[in-house]
Parts: sequence; structure tokens; C-alpha cells
Amino acid sequence: MTSSYFHNEELKEIIESFYTYVKHPYLQKYLEDPPVDHDQATFLYLMLKDKELDITYIRQCIITTILVQAALDTHESVSIKNLVNDSLKKKRQLTVLAGDYYSSLYYYVLSKVNDIALIRVLAQSIKDINESKMNVYQNNHKHFHGSFQDLKVIDSSLLQNIATMLHLPNWRQMVDEFFFFKRLLRERLQYMETGFKGRVAEMLLREKGYSGQGQSEADLLMDFDLQIEASKDKLINFSRDWTSIQTFFHSRMEDLLRENQYNEQCVMEEG
Repeated sequence: MTSSYFHNEELKEIIESFYTYVKHPYLQKYLEDPPVDHDQATFLYLMLKDKELDITYIRQCIITTILVQAALDTHESVSIKNLVNDSLKKKRQLTVLAGDYYSSLYYYVLSKVNDIALIRVLAQSIKDINESKMNVYQNNHKHFHGSFQDLKVIDSSLLQNIATMLHLPNWRQMVDEFFFFKRLLRERLQYMETGFKGRVAEMLLREKGYSGQGQSEADLLMDFDLQIEASKDKLINFSRDWTSIQTFFHSRMEDLLRENQYNEQCVMEEG
């Protein structure tokens, strides 16, 4: 990570505090700690700093938000397959309990914040995310653009709604597109390396009327590339006149392109 924000001591301390909250000796015997999306934490930190809020509030808001994300991600990872192995069954049960535990922790932290607006925002975000997940799983949308919007809600609704609460429309627009850009790159690399078709690939195939067998790998990768280039251009345009944050966004985009082995030349325009 080249961006200095990932090495910000204040933010590092906040993330360390999150891991202190989630530590549970019994869970640690069987499950790994929930991962933190450092982009999510960093963007939230920058948004809150932008409003010049007190560091105690910033700390509690970030910890609460990533606890919500941990609870959502943990419940999402629960296997629905029929398991015959007792150890796998136990791990599944503990995964459900871990998600519930993280949920209880964010309610506990919220009680300290005593911020009704934030409580409502997080509750609405959870509702929005769960509804969009159902839309994606049930293929309720006939057109892939609508489903792409569901993916954006799933990936960034927490930050989008907090940005709205803070009256930061530019941030809402940026995080909406940034996390979609990140998903595109991640799923493209996954498909290249394993052949696994994620949600984006399924939507691209459905838009063109393919069942999954009629389109070549090269064609699907080209569709990914078109989406990535369009998303990249939007992000560059969003940040063009946003001088205080432009360098960070461009640096992070370059990091993601490199990390996900996206070999198209990326020219970050200045100004």
C-alpha cells in the first residue's frame, strides 16, 4: 500500500482497538479474526476528519461501522451445504455465533456514542444491504445495471449513508464508484486465476443472453475491462477538482490495478 493514510498512526490505533473488541478466547480456537477492509476504514476516517469531528467520536464511529461490516460478512460466510463432518458443523455453528457476537458488540459501542442519527444510519444500511443481497441472489432485476447498483449498495452502503448523514455528497459519489471498481478488479482476477464466475460475471453474461457456456474467456475479460475502464474514468473525473484528496485516490487506484494484475496502462490525469 503506497498511500500514507494506511500508515496513519491514529487510524492504526483505531483498527487495533477493533481487534481488541472482537477477541474472544473460545472463538479464537476455531475461527480467524474478521478481516478489516482498510479502504473502508480509511475512507470513513477521512470523511470524519473532513468534518473536523472529535477523535473520540471518530474512533467509536469507525469501530462501530467495521463491527457492523464484520457481522454482515461473517453471517454471509456461513455455509448452507449439508455437512456430515462434525468439526465442519461445529465451525458453521461458531461462525453464526461469531456474527451474532459482532452484532452485539456494535450495539454496545453504539450505546457509548449515544448518537441517534448514526444508529438510524447503520440500521438503514443493514436493511439496504440485506435487501440488495436478496435481489442479487434471486435475480430480481432483468437488466444488469440494476443488479450492479445492488452490488454497489452491498459494498458501500454503510459509507454512502454515513456520507449523507455528514452532508458530504462528493464522498458518497466517490465511495459508491470506488468499491464497485475494487469489486470489478477482484472478480476479474479471480476469474483469470480460477475460472470462477462471480456476481459481476453472472450479470455480464445474463445481459448478453448467455447461459455461461456461449461466451469465450476473452470475450468475458473484454467485458470486464470495459467496465473497469469506465469506472476508472468516473473516479478520475470525480476527483479532478478535489485537490485535497486527489493524490490519495489516484495512488490507491494505481495500487489496486497493480495488486489485481490489471495490465492495461493506467494514466492518471493531473488537475
